Amino acid sequence: MSTVTVSLTLSPERAAGLKRFAEKVSHDQALSVLYPHVGAELRSEQADQIIGAFAQLETALADAGVRSWPWIETGVPS
Repeated sequence: MSTVTVSLTLSPERAAGLKRFAEKVSHDQALSVLYPHVGAELRSEQADQIIGAFAQLETALADAGVRSWPWIETGVPS
């Protein structure tokens, strides 16, 4: 399997917002961005891949010290 390495430079606010989204994204939300005419089994597998990628993103942000709270309540990243 090949991999893709991504490097981002984000403001603290964007990093906190992205972490919050990664924490909360659902399987149904992932399904909603896929083509409905594709078979349900393939779409479910693709949604699982999307959710897995967001889980990796959430981990990477946490490892970088990004926190979604208190940003989600105050608008100010920690």
